[in-house]
Amino acid sequence: MNKLKNAWKKFPLTSHWRIWVSIPFIIIAIAIIAFGAYAGKYHSFENGVNIGIDFKGGTVLTVKMGDEYIGSSEGYDKYLGIVKDCIQSHQIAEEVVNRAKELEMGDLSFDVINPVIGYEQTSGSGNDLALVVKFGNISSKFDDGANTLTQYRNSLIVGAIADAMAEEGITLYENEEITAEYIGASASAKLLNLAAIALCVTVAIILVYVIVRFEVWSSLAAVIALIHDVAMMFCITIICHIQINTAFVSAIITIVAYSINNTIVIFDRVRENNKIAKQGNTVVAVKSLADESVRETTVRNFNSTITTLVMIVLFAAIGTSGVREFAVPVIAGLVAGFYSSMFLSPSLYVLMKESWDRRKAKKAASGNIKITRRKKGVEPAIK
Repeated sequence: MNKLKNAWKKFPLTSHWRIWVSIPFIIIAIAIIAFGAYAGKYHSFENGVNIGIDFKGGTVLTVKMGDEYIGSSEGYDKYLGIVKDCIQSHQIAEEVVNRAKELEMGDLSFDVINPVIGYEQTSGSGNDLALVVKFGNISSKFDDGANTLTQYRNSLIVGAIADAMAEEGITLYENEEITAEYIGASASAKLLNLAAIALCVTVAIILVYVIVRFEVWSSLAAVIALIHDVAMMFCITIICHIQINTAFVSAIITIVAYSINNTIVIFDRVRENNKIAKQGNTVVAVKSLADESVRETTVRNFNSTITTLVMIVLFAAIGTSGVREFAVPVIAGLVAGFYSSMFLSPSLYVLMKESWDRRKAKKAASGNIKITRRKKGVEPAIK
């Protein structure tokens, strides 16, 4: 452990900026490959990213069964399996294909009709305990403006579930205990706009604070680190094919606030160490100043990240699918935020600061002198 501490104290962190910058690009490349793989698997370019029905529209199927049947994990798994088999039934898909031919809407394939299930959960309690499953609508490319095929498919699914439950000795009535709520694209677009506004306002407020508190170079580095954290979260959700919905937006806002906190701690230490150096009339290289500041805050940033990470990992492990849609992006954001605050933002700060200092030194060495106009009673100023 002592050898590791001594090696860390001597490690020229910001000198290896090429490594720190290249790692995010490698992850982005992997995400692009994953995007192509998912798009090919689901035969749709838009399915390369698992956008939830919150943002693209879909169907919310509710099957109210009560805790007598789905109150236990065994009952939940059994009856959820029946519901999912009905949703993705080949027989229903064939009927929808035939319906499309009757309406002269084209010769559709099974892949177009078969919905992708993006959410499964329970809601309510007691006799009102219900299975809730969300899945996508038939693409508007193949359906008409009234969503005729989607509505027809949903009615068949509701009927199939009622029949399947009857075979199990459970009587459920269509449009009472079994309902399928259609969510159109217009409603989801409005929700997406509101989420984007909330995210932009949050980021803007944070950035204004950082710019006011610190110098321009540390502020720019913090901004780039924030963009990096959000980009890494998005890449991980693509790689893991996690659904992007309102929970994902909440996760982004959480990480933006959390990761900027670690970055501020480091740049605050940079500012304090710079003040101490000036008071002692000593000149400290920007690299040394940044490296030392990162070392002094390493334990604090590591402890705060790892304690939060442990809780979120447990949250994702024991939580439901809806919980994991929030927890997994947060986990990715915590790791990305720790990485950007410790390695990326200090390195970018040093690069920009040194580049600016070299530019000023070159300008001074070139002999360029700027003389301002003389005002009455005031000697001309030389810059």
